[in-house]
Amino acid sequence: MAFGDSPKSPSFKKDRRGWNAAWERDLASVYGSSIEISFATRKSIPSVISGMPTRYYEMLLADSHVGSLQTMTSQICILQRDLTRKASRRFAEDDFESHWKTRCSAKEREEFVLEGLVRACDASPDFEDHRKWCPELTLNRLNHNSGQGFIDLLKKLSLQDIDKVPDDIKILPNVVYDKINALPPNPHPGLVVAKKSCDCGRMYLLTMVVWNILLAFYDESETYGLVKGQREDREELARFQKLAGKEVDVKRVAGEVAANRKLAERHCTSCGLPASKAGVDTLLSCKRCKDIDRLVFYCSKKCQTADWKTGRPPHKTICGKEGAIRDAFFAPKEAAEPAPQDDDSDSDFYGTPSPGYTRSPALLHQLSLLKEHPQLDYVFVRPHPHPDHGVGVQDPLGKMFFKLCFKRAACEHSPREVCKMFQQLEPSARGAPGYGVQLLKKQLMKEFGVDVDVAMKECWPDKTG
Repeated sequence: MAFGDSPKSPSFKKDRRGWNAAWERDLASVYGSSIEISFATRKSIPSVISGMPTRYYEMLLADSHVGSLQTMTSQICILQRDLTRKASRRFAEDDFESHWKTRCSAKEREEFVLEGLVRACDASPDFEDHRKWCPELTLNRLNHNSGQGFIDLLKKLSLQDIDKVPDDIKILPNVVYDKINALPPNPHPGLVVAKKSCDCGRMYLLTMVVWNILLAFYDESETYGLVKGQREDREELARFQKLAGKEVDVKRVAGEVAANRKLAERHCTSCGLPASKAGVDTLLSCKRCKDIDRLVFYCSKKCQTADWKTGRPPHKTICGKEGAIRDAFFAPKEAAEPAPQDDDSDSDFYGTPSPGYTRSPALLHQLSLLKEHPQLDYVFVRPHPHPDHGVGVQDPLGKMFFKLCFKRAACEHSPREVCKMFQQLEPSARGAPGYGVQLLKKQLMKEFGVDVDVAMKECWPDKTG
């Protein structure tokens, strides 16, 4: 079998460990088997569309292909936002990192990883094929250093805004994948589309696996449905058959696509939900797009309006226009205008992290709580069954000092500022039921990566020595 051929034998439905072992052998032949990913072969590994005729690249620029790519991009963006939300809450409220690393055995972590891999690959017929671009997804790499490998991957996939769906997917660099799928100088536009498609496939599977490992850990699950895409153009398939020759069994691929379409549902272009989950009898189609054989559906007037104004791209710019999706894909991306704020609003008070500083999931959760309750200055995240406990600094000067320290610590690694925050919060922590000073120190460690006891000695050695 060639590198990345799928599905593997045995299948994940019959023998998940045997299936995974087959995949890991295949991945090791290209990416190595050590923790650090690097080329393990001198043989040339071509990119997916390397050497294809120019006519093939032109076919990739059809509205149906670019539209499907835009839909996939939106789905990944939503999933990465949802993963960030769930992870930040679990890190903050359940101390997930500690539970994963210290309360699970290596064997238990392996079972969660395998469950996440199987769930993700079972969600769509395309996902297993994407695994050839995901060398991070091996038991050794995810389980190394007591499970730190999975924690690192989860944090890398998390966004820095817990509420906003990003305009584009978050990409994780990989030295081998990036070299295999690098674009040549002045690439054909169709090759750019093909590269984006590979990037989306890689990031979709990485995010889906991490998402499902997290769900499995908490004994949660999610039902996935196939999204029904555009109808196949038989003339286009015939042209592709001539271009691909015997390299691709186009008839078999077309049969698989047709079978999947029977199981798939239409989804709302805006929220991504099928009618059954959106609570409506049927989805309504855009008539102007239907007239040019582009299928666009909405579950409600609200979703239609949202997609019209702020879709990716805004539907008002492509509605009923042939080639408009392709033009939007290649159009220069304009910087989004900041949302208007009230003069007295401090919802963006904590600003943007400094270059190189990544906010922890627990800190993102804290900022989300403060955004939800702007009258508070800090929230003690207490263990179940105690509800969270909000803190407001009463002294005006002390309040200003605390917020300044918090702002600095939220934007860059600042042990001194965290210690100053601790000193102001300590009296409230002592009096909060089900909390206390030690839990405050632990919470600050999870949020800012600062050990207060160590930092106090380093910052004020004369006072603590």
